[in-house]
Amino acid sequence: MTNPEGLWDKRYSENPTPNAPSEFLEVFEQYLPHGGTCVDIAGGNGRNALWFAKKGYVTSVVDISTVALNQATKSAEKQDVELECIHWDIEKDLMPPERKWDIALLTLFLNREILRSATQYLNADGVLLFAQPTKKNLERHEHPGERFLLDPREIFEIGESLKDMETLHVDEAWRDSERHEAWLVCKKVV
Repeated sequence: MTNPEGLWDKRYSENPTPNAPSEFLEVFEQYLPHGGTCVDIAGGNGRNALWFAKKGYVTSVVDISTVALNQATKSAEKQDVELECIHWDIEKDLMPPERKWDIALLTLFLNREILRSATQYLNADGVLLFAQPTKKNLERHEHPGERFLLDPREIFEIGESLKDMETLHVDEAWRDSERHEAWLVCKKVV
């Protein structure tokens, strides 16, 4: 049996510097509330969480890797922002219980159950942002592997199936990042 935490710790030890924030954030900033709380789910070493923190959001990053969370903490200190780092295995327990945020972000990590349960961890009018490569991405890249990719047009089905969520934007296309990604933005409706 593999140890997911150990695998992610190794990956972040080998690549300690956070990448640039996802292009997805700039495109959909228009849908975000002007303040509030944010969680970056499976946020690694904080590349997207730091973007939110710099914009003034009270930001949490949830990840299984303590190495990544330590890197996120150091980056936040260097950039003079605050991040709450939550060591958590979302594959095992989904999201921390009894926590809610105004914004939830999930990028480059496929967990359909996290999407389906969004209303449990979003406040009223909370916004869910999701970006994930599709199987079309394999035309140009061998990673991530097929089991970590969305089926063609699956993002549209996901958007329609989310209970108590209004879809604000959904599409899939080749992005500036050179990945074929599905993008979904939803708002919790009460």
